[in-house]
Amino acid sequence: MSRDVVLYTRRLCGICDDTAIELRRLRDDLGFTLIERDVDDDDALRARYNDLIPVVAVGERIVAQAPIEPETLRDAIVAALA
Repeated sequence: MSRDVVLYTRRLCGICDDTAIELRRLRDDLGFTLIERDVDDDDALRARYNDLIPVVAVGERIVAQAPIEPETLRDAIVAALA
């Protein structure tokens, strides 16, 4: 099972920055690898996630998208990693 958590983000996105900070806090506690992908660097990612960012995925499963509540993000990641 994948222990990769992917944050789809873009530059100059305050909500994305807040989500990245929260994911970094959770990373060591939950034991996952955080991968950040800027949707503006890839046409396919931009087409898929442009209006949804930030988006958090575990493997191919989206577990959160804007607006992301820190209180529920942990539970969503734990459930996806189980």
